[in-house]
Amino acid sequence: MSFPSILSSRSTSGWRHAALLGWIFVASIPLFYMATQIAAASRNIVFWDEIDTALDLMIRINAGADWKELLGRFFAVNNEHRTVTSRLLYASSYWLTGTVNFHVIGAIGNAFIFGACALLVSAVQERASQLRLAVVLAFLIFQLEHFENFLWSGASIDHFQVVLLASSAIVAVARGTRPALALAGVMAVLATFTLTHGILTWPIGALMLAHARRWRPLLGWIALASVALMGFFHGFEFNPGHHVTDLAWDHTLAVVRYWFALLGAPVTFGDAVRGQPLGLLLMGALAFLGVRGAAHRDPVPFFTALFCIGALALVALGRTEIAPAQINSRYLILSALAWSLVLFMILERLTEPTRPFRVLAWMLPVLAIFNVTANLKFAPLAEGFVEVRDRAATGFKQYGEDGRSLYRLHPRERHADVLLKMAADRGIYRLPRFSHTASFPDAELSTKILTHLDELITNPLAVTVGGWAMLPGELSKRGQVYLVLRSEKSQLIFSSITLQRPDVAQAYHEPRWRLSGFRAVITLDRLPPENFAVGVLIESGGHAMITMTPHRLRLDLPTPVAERLAGAE
Repeated sequence: MSFPSILSSRSTSGWRHAALLGWIFVASIPLFYMATQIAAASRNIVFWDEIDTALDLMIRINAGADWKELLGRFFAVNNEHRTVTSRLLYASSYWLTGTVNFHVIGAIGNAFIFGACALLVSAVQERASQLRLAVVLAFLIFQLEHFENFLWSGASIDHFQVVLLASSAIVAVARGTRPALALAGVMAVLATFTLTHGILTWPIGALMLAHARRWRPLLGWIALASVALMGFFHGFEFNPGHHVTDLAWDHTLAVVRYWFALLGAPVTFGDAVRGQPLGLLLMGALAFLGVRGAAHRDPVPFFTALFCIGALALVALGRTEIAPAQINSRYLILSALAWSLVLFMILERLTEPTRPFRVLAWMLPVLAIFNVTANLKFAPLAEGFVEVRDRAATGFKQYGEDGRSLYRLHPRERHADVLLKMAADRGIYRLPRFSHTASFPDAELSTKILTHLDELITNPLAVTVGGWAMLPGELSKRGQVYLVLRSEKSQLIFSSITLQRPDVAQAYHEPRWRLSGFRAVITLDRLPPENFAVGVLIESGGHAMITMTPHRLRLDLPTPVAERLAGAE
C-alpha cells in the first residue's frame, strides 16, 4: 500500500471514529437529561400502591408470617395482575436490610428500562445499526412523557420491569441455543408474574420458534407456557369494576378504539382521539415490515414491537371501562417502544451501507423536536405529580395523620396512618425529613427578593411555612429557596420543597417564576424554644441572598404561636 493510501485510510478511520463518538454523545443527551430529572424528583416516600405492596407486606414478614401466608400474598391477584416479582423485591429489601428505601427501589425500577434499551441495542449485530437504534430509543423513550414510570418507583418497578423481562426472553429465543432458550423460559415466567400483559411473551416466543422452524423447542416452550399460565390463572379473579368480561359489541368497539389510542398516543403527546388513526398506522407499518421480511432480518426489534402492540391490547381490555378518554403515562412505554423499533426497522431499510448515518442525520431534527416538545408539554404534569406526592407527605409530617392536607398518601381513610405507625414502631420505614438544615456563611441581606408567605402555621407537632419567593429577571429553579429563622440567639436555615405557582407567574406576567413556590415543614423537636423572625434565602449563581419578613414564630411561649403582621409584604 502506498504512503498516500495509508494516510487516506488513517484519515477515513479517524473520521469514522469521530462520527461514532459524536453519535454516542447525541444519544447520551436525552439519557443525561432524564437522569437529572429522576435525581431531582427522587424521594424516600411511600405513596399509594406502595403502602400495600411494600409496607403491609414487610410488616407481615416482620410479624412472623409463615410461608403459606407469604406465598398467598406474593401471588395475590390485584386488578388482574399478579405482581410477584415486585413483591419479591420489596421482601428482599426487608430480608437484606430490615427496611425499605424508595430511593433505591426507584433506582432499580429505572435501571430496568435502561437495561432493556441496552439489551435491545446489543442484540443488533452491526455497530452502525446499534448506534442508529440507540439514538432512536434515546429520543423516543427518555423524555417526560413517561414521567409516571421514571419518577415513581410504584410504576417503574412493574411497568419498566416487564419490558426488560419480555425483551430479555425475546433476545434469548433469537439466540437459538438451548441454554438461551432455557433462560428465555425463566424470563417469560417472571414476565408473566410481573404484570398480566407479560403473558404475551409466551405466544411471541412461540411465533419466533415456529418462524425459525424449531419444532422440538417449540413443543417444550408450549409445555412450559401451559404450566406457567395454569399457575397464573389458578384462582384468578377479574375486578368487577373493569367489565373485562363484557362481550357486547359497543364495549368491544370501545376496547379496540382505546387500543388504537394507546398505540398512537406517544406521537400525539397523549391525545386519545388523534392517537387512534396513528395507532392504526403503527400496526400497518409493522405488518408491512413483516411482509417485507423484517421477522427474518430484524427478529428482535420486530417481535419486541409485536409484543408491545399485543400487550397494549390487554391493557385496553382491562382499562377501557375506567379510563376511556385518559391515556395514563405509565402505559405509554409500550407504545413508545413499539414506535421506536418500527422506526428503526424503517431506518434500516432506507440506510445505504456506504452512508450509515445519512438518513439518521436527516431524521435527527425531527427526533430532537419531538423529545424537546414532549419534555416541555409534560414537565408541568411531572412537576405536578412530584408536588402531589410531596404535599401529601409533608401534610402527614405536619399533622401526624393522612388526609388533613389537600392530598393523601393513600385513598383509604386511616389506612396510611395505621401502617406507617406500625412500620415506624418496628423500624421498617419512617417518612423522612423534608426540610434539612443548611449553612450559608456568606449569605447577605438583599432587597432584591420578592416574597410572600401564605402559610405560617404552628401546631403541637410542627411549624409550617410556605409561599413564594423569586428574584426579578431570573428563572426560578427547583431547590433554590430556603427558610430562615432568626432569633437573638440563633440563625437556622432549612431547605424547602419546591411548588408550582402558575398563579404567581401569571400575575407578574413572568413565566420564568412558575417554580417560585416553596413549603417547609419542621417538627418542633428540631427547633429551640425561641422568638424567631421569619425570612427567606435564595441561592442563585453561587451567591446566597436573604430577606427577612415582619412575621414571627413565637416558639418561646407555652403554646407556640405564628404571628402574622397584617398588610405585610
